[in-house]
Amino acid sequence: MKVINKYLLLSLLVILMIFCTFPVSASTSEYVISNYDVNLTVNENNTLNIIENIVTYFKIDKHGIFRKIPLKNEVIRLDGTKSYNRAKISDIKVSDNYTTYNEAGNKVIKIGNPDYTLTGEKDYTISYSYNIGKDTGKGYDELYFNLIGTGWDTTISNVTFTINMPKEFDKNKLGFSAGNKNSIDNKDINYTVVGKQIKGNYSGVLEAGEALTVRLELPDGYFALASNNFDYLMLLAIFLPIIFTLICFLMWMKYGKDDNVVETVEFYPIEGFNSAELGFIYKGKADKTDVTSLIIYLANKGYIKITETEEKSLFFMSKTFKIIKLRDYDGDNKNERVFFHGLFKSKDEVTASDLYDKFYITIEAIVENLNKKENKEKIMEKSSLGKRSFVIIMIVITFLVITIKPIVESGGVLMLPFALLFPGIGFTVLFAMVFGKTPVSIKIFGLIWGLIFGGVPWTFIVLPALQADEMYLLAYIIGIACILVMLLFFKAMPKRTNYGNEMLGKIRGFKNFLETAEKPQLEALVMEDPSYFYNILPYTYVLGVSDKWIKKFESISLQSPNWYDGSSSFNMLTFGSFMSSTMSFASSAMSSGSSSSGGGSSGGGSGGGGGGSW
Repeated sequence: MKVINKYLLLSLLVILMIFCTFPVSASTSEYVISNYDVNLTVNENNTLNIIENIVTYFKIDKHGIFRKIPLKNEVIRLDGTKSYNRAKISDIKVSDNYTTYNEAGNKVIKIGNPDYTLTGEKDYTISYSYNIGKDTGKGYDELYFNLIGTGWDTTISNVTFTINMPKEFDKNKLGFSAGNKNSIDNKDINYTVVGKQIKGNYSGVLEAGEALTVRLELPDGYFALASNNFDYLMLLAIFLPIIFTLICFLMWMKYGKDDNVVETVEFYPIEGFNSAELGFIYKGKADKTDVTSLIIYLANKGYIKITETEEKSLFFMSKTFKIIKLRDYDGDNKNERVFFHGLFKSKDEVTASDLYDKFYITIEAIVENLNKKENKEKIMEKSSLGKRSFVIIMIVITFLVITIKPIVESGGVLMLPFALLFPGIGFTVLFAMVFGKTPVSIKIFGLIWGLIFGGVPWTFIVLPALQADEMYLLAYIIGIACILVMLLFFKAMPKRTNYGNEMLGKIRGFKNFLETAEKPQLEALVMEDPSYFYNILPYTYVLGVSDKWIKKFESISLQSPNWYDGSSSFNMLTFGSFMSSTMSFASSAMSSGSSSSGGGSSGGGSGGGGGGSW
């Protein structure tokens, strides 16, 4: 009995040792490659016509296999020298249904049908052209190619190969290696050379991650017909934005660089201009904030009264305003008249809610009138005004060039609208709202909306496409940097006329005074003109210094203006708070609806790779 137990234990140990000698991948892999034949035709232009016949055996349900072929190669030789090349793959043909895309520096050929699965044996034939370009060896040419790359995730048996060379070669300089990366083992490789043809096989089994490589040193000039394998579109994507940026710089130097502005000391705004017009001269264009300031301007002229009111909401009372007509407008300023009549189109009292989705038409009419060509040409040189459109065209072309190729290669043409429109619109809105002169609430909204509308598609569509190739990422970074610089030139492009420069100097001097004036100076001006603070107030809004201006008068005694009716006793603190909220609320209400206007302005060698199942 003891003898039987002894032999039984010995038998179990032998069986265990036998199982342990089997490769793990062979016992656990979901599929294996039972035959792998490579037919390689080498051409004088250093292109390779490759036919691969792969026989797989699926142990479980699978849709098919995928093949990863490198688009860029780091060539490592035994003497320690290295070289790099970028390959072009074309003329792909597959025996079954397939799709292709780029991923992490590889051309991926995904074979199979997502609607069907299969088990057992399946043959696949893949053919393609692999263009390595100019040979990088110094003093020699070479065929250094991974017949099977290190990227396969399963065992490969019964490997055979045929290599057809275009011209005679020295077979003494031919060598093979197999195994893990950097291995020089060739004991299981058998081959014969007949004329210009090399035929052979690998008698062992390649494990997952092992390669089979051929290297044949050839006379210098063997691949005389090889061309520079440049990716001209990527070179264009790198250099074109830089050229555009230089063009913008030269345009700015010639047409956009302003003369030195001489600031003068000014205690009052430029005579003869209302607040909206002064905002236009200061910025070179009018916007909705400038037009909204006419509320206070017209109030100071005695045409309207602003009354503080309360509005009941669901849980609490909120402060709002009402604008009351005091008398008909009798001035001769077209923009003031349009603004006044737009306010009191149907009644003599209007609230904030009356302005929503209605008054934007009036606002846009005034903005358009202020920004008309003849007005701009008074303060800007004619030669500089049209140049901004060229900058926009260059920015758009840059964005297209750095985006189209990576997206098409990664996801196909159908992904272009998502990669171009969503990030383009989303990030434009984000920058406009966050870095523009907008309230904090609008900045937060613009940041969130821009990140969602533009950032999400960019993260999941554009970024993976750029990461597939560092050249794509490099070109994109350079392109975006150039776009930002071009935007700066776009903003600075219009050059002011002598008159425009003179007016800008006066406005800057006036703004500087508003920001730095001391209490004694202000008290003296108020003594001279009790309405001084209120007359200046509308101009502070277009110059962006209203909060500073109001704060300066918190310790100066002022009478309430006759155009303001508050809900409590007058003091500068409550008045300033009310005016700040009123102007913000009015700007929002008066501009609402414009977005819906239908008529508004518009390893070793090259190649190889690997694959897997899916």
